[in-house]
Order: sequence, then C-alpha cells, then structure tokens
Amino acid sequence: MGFTPNWEEVQPQNKWRILLKQSRFALWALYSSVGSMMLGFDYGTAGTATAYPAFQEQFGIPWPSAPSGYLVPARWQSGWSAATSAGGLVGALLAGWLVEKIGRKHLFGGGAVVTAVGIAMQVGSHEWKLFLGGRIVNGEANEVNIALIQANDLQVAAFSSYFSLRQFGLVRIQNYEPENCKIGLELTKHVAILLVIYPFFPESPYYLIKIGKDDAARKALIHVHGGHDQSLIDAEMKRLAAQVEFSEELQRAAMAKGPPLLQVFQGTNLKRTMIAVLPVAGQQFIGAAFVLGYITYFLSLLKVNDYFTVSVVLYIIMLLSNLSAFVFAESVGRRTLLVPGIFCLTVTLLVMGIMGCLTSSAAIWVILVCIFLWAIAYQLTVGACGFALASEISTLPLRPAAQTVVLLAQLIVGWVIGFISPYMINPDAGNLGAKVGFVFFGMGVPLCVLFYFYIPETKGLSFEEMDYLFNNHTSCRHFQSAIKARRAAAGNVLEVEVGGEIVKGETSIVKGETTATAEQVSTNSDEWKGATV
Repeated sequence: MGFTPNWEEVQPQNKWRILLKQSRFALWALYSSVGSMMLGFDYGTAGTATAYPAFQEQFGIPWPSAPSGYLVPARWQSGWSAATSAGGLVGALLAGWLVEKIGRKHLFGGGAVVTAVGIAMQVGSHEWKLFLGGRIVNGEANEVNIALIQANDLQVAAFSSYFSLRQFGLVRIQNYEPENCKIGLELTKHVAILLVIYPFFPESPYYLIKIGKDDAARKALIHVHGGHDQSLIDAEMKRLAAQVEFSEELQRAAMAKGPPLLQVFQGTNLKRTMIAVLPVAGQQFIGAAFVLGYITYFLSLLKVNDYFTVSVVLYIIMLLSNLSAFVFAESVGRRTLLVPGIFCLTVTLLVMGIMGCLTSSAAIWVILVCIFLWAIAYQLTVGACGFALASEISTLPLRPAAQTVVLLAQLIVGWVIGFISPYMINPDAGNLGAKVGFVFFGMGVPLCVLFYFYIPETKGLSFEEMDYLFNNHTSCRHFQSAIKARRAAAGNVLEVEVGGEIVKGETSIVKGETTATAEQVSTNSDEWKGATV
C-alpha cells in the first residue's frame, strides 16, 4: 500500500517520502537553483581564471619570473573583486523592491538576461576595464538570483541546494582550457537553460495570492504539483493564504513601532542583529572570500604541482562536507558546530602561517593539509551554519529588516576581504604566500572570543522562547539550560542547580540579602552559586 500524506499537517519525519511523490515539484525547485549554480561559476571566475597562463597573457603585464611570463596586477584583481561585491550590493537593494513589483517569474527572466549581458562583456573584453564592467553587471544579477531563491515558494528545496551547487560550479570551471571564451560559453549554457524554460516557469502562488489573484495562484500550484491530487492544492492554498495574512500582520506590527531598519538597532534587537551578523561576517574574516575566490591562483603561486587538479579535489571535498553539514546542523546544533569550528579554523590558519615562513617541500605539504582541513571545517561549521543561525535569531516582525542588515554586512565585509586578498598574495604587492594565514589568524582570534560568548544554541527553540530568553537577558551560553528550566516550570516541576544543589519550584534561594525562587533564578543560575536553600 502506497504512502499517502496528510497535506493538512506538517510532517518533517516524512519529508523524503513526500519529495519522492512530488518529483514535479523537485524538478522545478532544481530549475530555480540554476541561478545559484551559475553564481558558483561567476564567483570564482576572476580569481580562478587568474591562474590560467592564457588569461595572464591576455590581461597581465610582463613578469619574467612567472611561468607564463605575465602577471595580472593586484590592483586589477582587487578591482574585479570589488566590482562583483559592488554590483551585488546594488542587485540586493533592487531585488527586494522589484520582487514585490513585478513578481518572481519576470524578475527571474530579467536576471538571466542581465547575466547574459555581463557574460558577453567579460567574454568580449581584451583589457581589464571592460572585464571589470562585466563583473559589476554579473554581481547585480547574482544577488537577484539569490533573492529570488529565498523569496520563491520553491525555496525549501532550492535554498538548501544553493551552497552545494555553488561549490560544484567552482569545480566544473577547472575542467576547461584556460581561455576566457570557453569559461563564458560554459556560463552561457546556464543562461540558455534559464531562458528556454523560463516561459513555462510558474509565477509564485504566494505572490499571486498576495496581490489578490487566487484563481491564478491555484493554476500555478497545479502547474508546480500537478492536478492529480486536489487535496494537496486545497491545503497549499489554505497554507499560503494563512502565510500571506501572517506576513502582513507582522509587517503592521513592525511598522507600528517605527521603521524596522531602525528597530533592529534598538534595545534587545541590537544584540539579536549583531548575533545574526557575527557568523556571516565571520565567514569572510576567517578567509572564505580568499579560499573560494583565489585558492587556485594561490596554489599556483606556491608552485604546487598540478594545482588545477588539487583545486578540483579541494572543491569536491568542500561539496561533500557542505552536504554533510545539513544533517549535522539539525542533529548536533548551531553553537555546538560554530564555536569549535571557529577555533579549529583559527588554529589551522596559524599553522599555515608558520609553515609559510619555511621553504622546504615538507612545509608545502603541511600547507596543503592545512588548506584541506580548513575547507572541511569551514563547510561543516561556519560556512553551513552561519546563515542558518542568522535566519532564525531575529524576532519575527523584524526578520526581513534583520536579513537585509545581514546581507549588507556580508557584502561589505566580503568586498573588503576580496579587495585586499590580491594585495596580500600577488608577487607585485605583498607576496605573503602562505604567511597570509597570519592575517586571517589575527582576525580569527577575536572571532573565537565573540563566538564563545555570543553564539547561542537555537536548536529546538521556538521564536517565542527566543523572545523570552533575549527579553530576560539570558546569557547566550545558557539558552538551552534556561529553556529546560522554563519548560519544567510550565509543568510545575521546575528544577535548577544552585550552589551544587538541585532545588525545585517555589523553594526559597538566598544569597546575601537577596531572596528568589528557582523560577526567578533559572536564567542566571551561575550567578547564584554559593547561595543557600
């Protein structure tokens, strides 16, 4: 007897069985992720292509000590990196407005056209300025694609595949000859896929319900899921209508206290916003932009044999690590991964920096091991969990505003790191080699302190419980113990450890001239050590 889901209920325990029954939905979700896969190619183009001898000859200056005889100057590489981030900033700001004005479908097609323009500019360029212009245009389109993945109703499947496909894109680019036109052709294949299927891509049912087109929303749902199960369509219509109503209520509640973008920096919301920004900005400070964008070129500068092959293996390992992180994030928790992760990354960078001071072949091998250890640790922890924590830590009414701040912070910090990276490693500038590990180690040390004290464990917590914890100024290190105490109190069995003794319920706890109950001290029990019962 086949599995028949009850569409009226959320059934996370049956998610894979449901997905197998909804193969049509899965294919549309995969299609909507093509833009993020294309981002993987584009993100690594400037840094990875810089390692190609033909690319160096086309865009570089004579440099006798380089194997190709040419070198792309650091100032041009920095310009390309900065252009991508600047274009991304513009795209992020425009996407949030356009997605509500013209809908998801048309913005999806428009983003593909803009991407094609950016690719054409880069492929047709014979000097660095036009290539830079193409980077700006593509940066704008990239952020539009990411905004659409988050806004689209297919986001459950699509967004989870974003980081994985991005890494896969960076792997694939290594397999082509070092000619700019061939990189462009590979990118253009993705644009072609987007534009050919675009006319058949359904508009977002959520968006259609929001603008009052319920009949069109039902047709879109049938297009996504098929019309064989009307109970599914009815349940989805009801769910989306409730979601639209809830979203509008949140917007009204947020606006009642002033502009949301100001509220996220006021009171306890400021702490929540800073926590949301911390792991995302930390990704860049710990070297993400450097590794994802410049690692192939960096390996070539270290004189690593078969550096293309090494980088391919590295990206495959990163892909597998990233896929594994989806399981660990839910089973282990956020803080449990993030805090040890940032410590491991920082120590690895220190070892790499020390090895960079040596010139032996053994030192090169240790540097390679450090790079691979960094990649695995990053994808399992900070790289995977950073956005997960950022998306759930803010209060619901201010969530869109907080996510805007997180995105802007990521773009700005990414721009800074991407801009300075070529100056650190290029032979015509800093020429640090593996000693660049010291730079990221220096930024990692304060991150370790901040992560330890300010990254909470949000696994299994509801939004109401997080509101309670922040409003009561609970230490981020004690979220789980405080909530266990609160849940126990709700069942009239509150238990909390004070001064090495377990106390319950209304038992009086005394310290100095202060008296409180177990419930009153449950969120700060560490401060009551030494108290008497």
